[in-house]
Amino acid sequence: MKKMKKSIEIEVEREPDSMLTKVKKKGAPMSDRQLLVRMYEIFSPSGGEHAMVNFVSAYLTEKDIEHEIDSMGNIYCRNHVVGENRIIINAHMDTVASAPAKIVAEKTKDGDVHVKSSNNQVIGGDDKNGVFVALKLLMDKRIKQPLTILLCVAEETGCNGSEFAMTNHKEYFDDCVFCITVDRRGNTDIITQNFDYQLCSDEMEKTLGEWGKDFGLTTTQGSISDVSNIVTALEINGINLFAGYYNAHSGNEYTSIKDLSASLRFARYLLPTLRKHFTDNPEATKYTPKSAYRAVTYGGAYSGRYGTVWDYGHGSYEVTGAYTGKVLSDSQTDKLMDAHEIYLDVLDDIESITQLFFGEIAECDFRMSNSGKSLIFPDAYVKHKEEWDQLNVYIDCDCVNGGDVRIAVANLEDYDMYYKYKSPDGDDDWNA
Repeated sequence: MKKMKKSIEIEVEREPDSMLTKVKKKGAPMSDRQLLVRMYEIFSPSGGEHAMVNFVSAYLTEKDIEHEIDSMGNIYCRNHVVGENRIIINAHMDTVASAPAKIVAEKTKDGDVHVKSSNNQVIGGDDKNGVFVALKLLMDKRIKQPLTILLCVAEETGCNGSEFAMTNHKEYFDDCVFCITVDRRGNTDIITQNFDYQLCSDEMEKTLGEWGKDFGLTTTQGSISDVSNIVTALEINGINLFAGYYNAHSGNEYTSIKDLSASLRFARYLLPTLRKHFTDNPEATKYTPKSAYRAVTYGGAYSGRYGTVWDYGHGSYEVTGAYTGKVLSDSQTDKLMDAHEIYLDVLDDIESITQLFFGEIAECDFRMSNSGKSLIFPDAYVKHKEEWDQLNVYIDCDCVNGGDVRIAVANLEDYDMYYKYKSPDGDDDWNA
């Protein structure tokens, strides 16, 4: 008989089906597990983060940590170490959830624990895992390096919270020399370049790559996060660090406690290592971020599940082929963007008629093939094999070059036209 996985129900601090969050009086100290689960339980969609802001503020007050909250809801504080050359620890408090999640924890065969929802709701590991790491570092009295904490709102709608902080309260960070944003899926990535900016100097990226080797980490490229606003405003280096969440923005999102713990361990390692690096190389504390030169998705964020594009207003930048280094013309860029938008429409439709979720492959890097007839997703099959195999049931996805995924634009267009003009009764000629 197949042994069933063991699930552990976590008590929810609200009435069933209620979106209200109970504010509790000061009580017994919370364990790490209680802290993390409590944050997952709080319903905090972008623009409605008030309960989460209140919870974190109350937590800091109980810990006797002085902190400030701006008019948008961003939280600012510093750790117990006085001094300059401070390191920023950044995360965001909002999620894309549409309803509260019922939290369960499931033990895995390899000794890990996966925390997820039992009611098909987003748990908000993106980015409450980052908030958890920031709070743990803030409270750690063993840390001898001065830290500045910035917890933001409205990241998911275009990094608006961090933009507000940098526009109106930049002076709070005048003594900061590096930013660690903890807001990346998985357990392998040190993001040193977002779609819009190179977050680190070439020298800093190389150094980070060396530091990450013993932890099984590599420097790589990402999409968008608050770190872009922070490093460009302060003219410092920064990274976006993995946070141990998977399937973000979907009902089957989960957190690997093992991977979240690994993120915290590496962040702790970085603090004294960065401090020594900047002490030995004081000239490295200043860096003017450069526009990114790479194949990008969009100059903005998605306003819905995968929907409309937002323009962040970071200015113009050049879009290049992923491997060629050639700058794409406006028409080539438009063709690339149009094809990818259809791809996202296809994912959205398949999700709407199945119980599948394609959060990981929706965020993969991509480029146009040399012929202009296919979308190429570099190394995507190696990283997300299961999701590509699921998608391949509905639309042909070829694995090429040992791990890239290729989808013909014509196949995407055919699928897109089919579902747009398909009748509710299955008559394919409806409105044709």
